[in-house]
Amino acid sequence: MKFNINAPFWQFMNTLVRFTALNLVCLATMVPVITIGPARAALYSTMFAYDEHDDIRLVREYLRRFKREFKQGLISWIFTFVLAAIILFGLSFWKAWDTNASYLPLIFLIIAAVVVALFVEYVAPLQARFANSLSRLWQLSAMFPWRAFPCSLVLVVIDVLAFGIAYYVPFVRVFAILFGIAWVAYAKSLILLWGFKRYGGMGKVENPRYVNAHD
Repeated sequence: MKFNINAPFWQFMNTLVRFTALNLVCLATMVPVITIGPARAALYSTMFAYDEHDDIRLVREYLRRFKREFKQGLISWIFTFVLAAIILFGLSFWKAWDTNASYLPLIFLIIAAVVVALFVEYVAPLQARFANSLSRLWQLSAMFPWRAFPCSLVLVVIDVLAFGIAYYVPFVRVFAILFGIAWVAYAKSLILLWGFKRYGGMGKVENPRYVNAHD
């Protein structure tokens, strides 16, 4: 039997190995926790590049983009952490407030939590895709989820499905660790690119430079 490296099976295995390597490197850069912001931005940036040139070296691209996105990603992650901490503090305070009047601030806290969750959903992809100042990035991350609500809804569904499957199906957790984050980011990148094109107005697309791309 003639060995054909271009056969669909071997092409799939090659892609699987590349995504596994990318996923493990991404997880390693997230270990310090404080670097989760830059890691997410670099991952989305790499996925956007892969969508346009599927022969790029994923790990090398990721490391280049992690360095490029580090400053903005770090500041945005700290900002997000502060917002989340404020909401969690408010929820703990609300739990100790045992009166009927406590339901009004609860509604406010729930709305704030949804806004912050959608902000987190978009801040890394917007940073990865467009060249904007930090203040403009935050403004877009807060407003764009509502302008592109169908896109936002699909992104949330992907997150819920991925988390639900990993949580309720134990053996899937191993695959989630090996390559799950990268594959979920890839799926979401397709939706995000559609949303950016459909709803527009996020700024100038960053000048792409690829390592080992065919164009």
